[in-house]
Amino acid sequence: MEWTLTYDGVTQTFARWGIGDTRRHRINQGRDVLTFRHTAPEALTDGPIFAPLAPIQVYCDGSRWFHGVVTEVPSFGDGSDESKYYKVSGPWWYLETTIYQQPWAIAADPNDPNSPITSVYKSHIILGQSEEGEVLSIGNQLMDIFNYALICAVPICIGEINFPQTVPFDECKDLSCAEAIQRILRWIPDAIIWFDYGTTSPTLHIARRRDMPSLVYAVDSSLNSISISPRYDLMLRGVAIKYERVHSVSGRTWRTLETDRYPTNISELQPQILVLTVELAGTRSQYVSQSIVADEVDPGNASWWQGHLPALATLDPSAITILSHGRDSALPRELRSGGVADWMSVAVESDVVRATLAYEDGATGVAQQTVAVKIKATDATSQTYARLSSFTDAEESPIGLARAIYESFSNLTFEGTLQLLGEEIASVPMGVRLNLTGGNILWGTMDAQIQECIEHLDSGTVRLRFGSAKHLGMKDLIQLSRVNRRREAPRSTYIRTNGEGSDEHIEQARETPGENTHTGTTTYSHLLLADVMDGTRQIVLDARQIGLTGLVLRVREEDVCENGILKKRLILASQPYALSGDEL
Repeated sequence: MEWTLTYDGVTQTFARWGIGDTRRHRINQGRDVLTFRHTAPEALTDGPIFAPLAPIQVYCDGSRWFHGVVTEVPSFGDGSDESKYYKVSGPWWYLETTIYQQPWAIAADPNDPNSPITSVYKSHIILGQSEEGEVLSIGNQLMDIFNYALICAVPICIGEINFPQTVPFDECKDLSCAEAIQRILRWIPDAIIWFDYGTTSPTLHIARRRDMPSLVYAVDSSLNSISISPRYDLMLRGVAIKYERVHSVSGRTWRTLETDRYPTNISELQPQILVLTVELAGTRSQYVSQSIVADEVDPGNASWWQGHLPALATLDPSAITILSHGRDSALPRELRSGGVADWMSVAVESDVVRATLAYEDGATGVAQQTVAVKIKATDATSQTYARLSSFTDAEESPIGLARAIYESFSNLTFEGTLQLLGEEIASVPMGVRLNLTGGNILWGTMDAQIQECIEHLDSGTVRLRFGSAKHLGMKDLIQLSRVNRRREAPRSTYIRTNGEGSDEHIEQARETPGENTHTGTTTYSHLLLADVMDGTRQIVLDARQIGLTGLVLRVREEDVCENGILKKRLILASQPYALSGDEL
């Protein structure tokens, strides 16, 4: 087998490049790494022959075997030699260093509350939700992450991805593309990710154990070492996922519980049943309401005027005479309390109500008084008006999730390590189900998943680790139950699509009650002035006591003689008038 390395357009054998101790380390849902050593007399002081972040490709007999970028160049030296170690990271490194973003609806003009909505990328993400707010299957969510990575010029191709299951919406922030992929695949414990380096760009594949081809090794001299342990503790009898929702409608809150079981007839009250309680977003709605009190406008009624003019409030309504009245508006009622908003579909306008009144209160007689009241006229009636201001449907229950988890652990799982010696290193795949012949009969159908593969080119050995994904936290049933513990129900699913919050459509009242009274000119018929300390001492001015028509009492000047001196004084008197014969 001929091994060559291509760098900066130059392809040479490992020997010509002067590199050795070459290893490739591949891992499920992690970064593939190629390491090698370059030895030179001045390796400690010379610059690296492969520049940092430069692309490197390794070929075996002309077929590409690895493709990555230089990410580390540590130096090493002792009394015998000097060397640099190179660490070349595979395409997963690009996914680890690219922050995943999703489009969100926001206002185009931040200073305009009526601004049109535009779409921008944010690292605030909701896994399992499309840009339109719809539910995404696991496969479609993964494709959305990969498509975003391609927009960011990540040099990979995507193979076939078939995951029809859906998962609960998962709201989080500032995840890399790699973290987002791992987070969504926590719900599919038997998913394996690997790269095919033989294509034009490395092709990423994702598959479940049942969809992978079988790889069979014989237990013979080619196996340098083997360690296998059956994991009876990971076998599940069933999975029950309880979807809990908190609904809130117009201030009323209640909870519902829906359970997804697989197999459907299992009882949860036994060991080896994985029970997960998943909080989903419930129905959310909000109503805006406004109580209105509206009274009839009746300016021809004395009681109506008593309710608007405090000076008349203590009078007997029968003592008030309405000589004339009128108003500006034709709307039948007056807004007394509450407020009117546009959504109520009622009319409201300013109105001036006028009248000419006459009344007596015992001490004062008003022959004529012009009054006016400014009010808010309306056709609204006394009631509570309400309107739905926002509504968000409950989050849909995931599809097929309990079954997918159950199928990952329903059969006996084997885990362990296998070291091959003298095998064709270039032909060891990752996306396979591993079986062994010539040993325990159960090993022949164990269908173990390869989680890690380390290939040492110099020694011709391959070390495989298979079983559960311990590096991803899948160590035991307790760890599996932690997939959901820190997740919270999403709070922003509706904001992502419309750029608004659930309480941002509350319309405030534009018209509120208003009253302003005015009193015009007043003509009095009589007036009583009394001593507040002694009510018997009074001055009475009563126009009704003037017997003759046409007499007007005014302040008049008259001549008087005081102590022989002619003086003048002012008196309240009428003009002189002649006595008739009847009055003598």
